[in-house]
Amino acid sequence: RMAACLCQGWQLSLLPAILLSLCSPPSAPEPVTSQDAALLAGVSEDILCFSRSFEDLTCFWDEEETTTGMCHFYYWYSRDVPTACMVSTWHHGAGRKRHVCVFPSQDVRLFTQLHLLVLDATTNHTKYWRELSVDAVGLIAPPVNITARWAGAVGQLCVSWQPPLTDFLNFFLYEVQCCPATSPGMPCGTTLNPSGQHPGDPSIQSAVSTHTPRARAASPGVGQRLVQANTWVVLQDLQPGVRYYIQVRSKPDGTSMDGVWGPWSQAVAAETPHSSGDIGLCCSTPDLRHVRCEWSWDPAEPHSSHQLFYRPPPSGPGTREDAWEQCEEVSRGAQSTHICTFQPKAGSAISVLVNVTRTHKLPTLSYFKEPFWLHQAVLTDAPQLVQATVSQGRLSLQWLPPLELLAEQLDYQVRYAVENSHDWKVLQVPRAARKEVLDLRPGTRYHAQVRAQPSGPRYQGSWSAWSKPVVVDAMADVGKGQGRAGGCGQRSHTADRRRRRFQRSSSDAGWLIPSVTVVPLLFSAVLLGLRCTFPSLYSNVKQKLWPPVPDLHRALGNFLQESSKHGQPSAFDKQPPEEAVVPCLLEVLPGPRREAGLPPEHAGGRLSSTDIANQSYLLMSGWEPRGATTTPTPP
Repeated sequence: RMAACLCQGWQLSLLPAILLSLCSPPSAPEPVTSQDAALLAGVSEDILCFSRSFEDLTCFWDEEETTTGMCHFYYWYSRDVPTACMVSTWHHGAGRKRHVCVFPSQDVRLFTQLHLLVLDATTNHTKYWRELSVDAVGLIAPPVNITARWAGAVGQLCVSWQPPLTDFLNFFLYEVQCCPATSPGMPCGTTLNPSGQHPGDPSIQSAVSTHTPRARAASPGVGQRLVQANTWVVLQDLQPGVRYYIQVRSKPDGTSMDGVWGPWSQAVAAETPHSSGDIGLCCSTPDLRHVRCEWSWDPAEPHSSHQLFYRPPPSGPGTREDAWEQCEEVSRGAQSTHICTFQPKAGSAISVLVNVTRTHKLPTLSYFKEPFWLHQAVLTDAPQLVQATVSQGRLSLQWLPPLELLAEQLDYQVRYAVENSHDWKVLQVPRAARKEVLDLRPGTRYHAQVRAQPSGPRYQGSWSAWSKPVVVDAMADVGKGQGRAGGCGQRSHTADRRRRRFQRSSSDAGWLIPSVTVVPLLFSAVLLGLRCTFPSLYSNVKQKLWPPVPDLHRALGNFLQESSKHGQPSAFDKQPPEEAVVPCLLEVLPGPRREAGLPPEHAGGRLSSTDIANQSYLLMSGWEPRGATTTPTPP
């Protein structure tokens, strides 16, 4: 019925549309590209529609080239009169044709139900029908102004962009795709956007993004993608020294607007800095104030230019980064090594970047060293040996710490070897020690060295270089030795002085042992002589030396008696606990009767018959007095 009404009422109004549809396609660009159709391939509708800016609407459907007959396309919003759309037909490969309707801008409304209807002009039957809302069919263009730069950390790139629609800034999700440039069969496009490429120059890397991220995302691998709602993301866990292609696309977030993923943007190229280990970059401090960095380069490129930059690392996501400072004192050492010394800002970690500019228009290479703290990268000078003496076949070494501030947090190692030999023996010395004694083989010349390493709770670092070797002679005759080295003196009178002290101690021990044995014997002989010759004097001496021990029974007798009187057991008179009372059987026998006529109260003072003293007791069998020994009765 609906189709009949439309056919009868609007036949005349459809004549211009029919004539236009029969005309050849105009020279204007095709409103629906093959890319648009591919992105909408997942939508299970006969009539496919999309909006690029939520202010336009395009609908189309595909048919076989052999399909005959004409179709009319109508649309209307709720409570509106249906409107006919001017349909254009486009031919594309594989023998198919596409009918397209581009809505006038005044007929595009958001958040309102839209009805679509396709009628067969021959039969007036409904061919396709659909209901939709313009705000739910978004097909948004990719973001704009995409830039990729190094994020200032190992294996990280910072990618930023601007939303594709300025009127809907916070209504989109973004998908980021990152692929190595050398990856075979990579999904990223090879069409590059030169404006988005950033080399590893610190002056460019110090730019600050105006978009503050809500979270840092992990880096997608090859062929993987990352979805997030921010316009700023840090790709992590990337390989150092690799060139990457990065693409971004957008989609409505599904909250207020909805739709499908739009096309990918042009690829933006960015390269992560190489690892500092590739050039052997090492940085350390010898005095806790200055930093000395050293690295090596290929001797085949002697004309390359080297620059070193340093700065504190960013304190957190979205915080303002400090500008890179350039080290001015870059010098070239032996074997194509480069050295630079600078004084960093105190109280913060240090990031180091080395840029190497090569000739023949080759790209600049960047090498990044991870942030480190000054007190954890200490490399002191070698300790200074101040004394080396040999005595009794033993070598005594003494040295000074290379940095007095770290004297209590330095570990030491001492090594020594026979002259003209590389078979070093290394000894670990206790922390903060300043001397060590080594056992040597007599008659041999030795070389000895010492080195230091900070390994305390705060200061840490690497082993220093070995000190200048000291050469010592361990002579065959005991007690003589020589040692010589720069800054290390050896004097023979030191050994003589030690030998004399040893001889004096030996003589002292010789007379001390007999005296300890003879003195008790002499004292015993004197006492025996006094006892035999002068007994009274012996008694006096004995009283002085060994006073009599007081009699405890006499001294404590009164105390014990007084304690017993008061019924308080003495602490010194501990009685064993009483034994349990064993019950016994007694038979009570009556005593003699009283005289007749005498009342009990005038019994001449005698006790009554109930007095227990007037009773006779008979011990029954089976009872024995307490404490008595029971003799077994023979059977």
